Amino acid sequence: MSEPLRKIDLNLLLIFDKIYRERGISTAAQQIGLSQSAVSLALNRLRSMLDDPLFIWDGRTMRPTGRCEEIAPSIMQIISQIREAVLGNDFFPNQIKREFSIATADYFHWLLGGSLTKALSKQAPGITLSLTDVKPEMLEGHAALQNEIFVMPADTFNTIGLSHQQIFEDRYIGICARDNPLVYEGMDAASFFGLPQASFSTHSKIVRNHEAKFLEKADIKMSYRVITPHYTVIPHIIAQTQIVAVMQERLARYFASFLPLQLFIPPVQYPELLINLYWHPSYDRDSAHKWLRLTIADLASQLEPLPQQPVAEAGCVTFV
Repeated sequence: MSEPLRKIDLNLLLIFDKIYRERGISTAAQQIGLSQSAVSLALNRLRSMLDDPLFIWDGRTMRPTGRCEEIAPSIMQIISQIREAVLGNDFFPNQIKREFSIATADYFHWLLGGSLTKALSKQAPGITLSLTDVKPEMLEGHAALQNEIFVMPADTFNTIGLSHQQIFEDRYIGICARDNPLVYEGMDAASFFGLPQASFSTHSKIVRNHEAKFLEKADIKMSYRVITPHYTVIPHIIAQTQIVAVMQERLARYFASFLPLQLFIPPVQYPELLINLYWHPSYDRDSAHKWLRLTIADLASQLEPLPQQPVAEAGCVTFV
């Protein structure tokens, strides 16, 4: 009796995996190091073997068929298990050649981007980082495979089905220009939230972030004057205007060291700011991915602790 598995070439599964992740023949070919014609030929073999188109060109990307979506998780798991069985724990960071995409906000770029790049240059010079903005649609279904790691606060977007690891904590703190006459110590919540605010969002018309999600749940209305996709821009805007903002304390304290900013504890208690790594479960046992996660977590553990905050009067602005 013939063995059906003899028809299956492991290289075909690797090519399937790359096309599924990249959604394109040319990009998959570049990642694997083959010509586009070789990848197209391999895809045709898979289509014939499985009696399904697998991917359909919709004018922009290679869209997976239902059958493709059904078998993709199993194929990715098989590849991961084979890689671990063959290579075992013999992973050497200095020998890897790979690009990793990290979807996050510029807050992370500022806080750990430099130390992470320095660590990679020393220990894994063959790794290239692609830092991009994180958007909620990027974490849904197969889209979560397009970026190897997401870094963001817990409970920001829908991360059901993703693996995660907490790497550090921060706090929220308010900032205003030092000479802003609209902000004063003891200011109540209603007056504060009536002030013009600046906030972060990667969407040009809708404020979507961890802070805004908390305010929406608390039924607190905000008057947004400026929305920017860059946290690091907000302190510069605040220092020159009568706008206020609530943002990460580490970032605010850094800018307050050289910009004319007043820090304050907001009149309502904001939630904990727990920063997590998120990734698709197919990367759980990926040795290079695991090494990168551990490296990021180790760098985060070396951050200076936040200073103790003064006792704040409930429901009022308290200057720091």
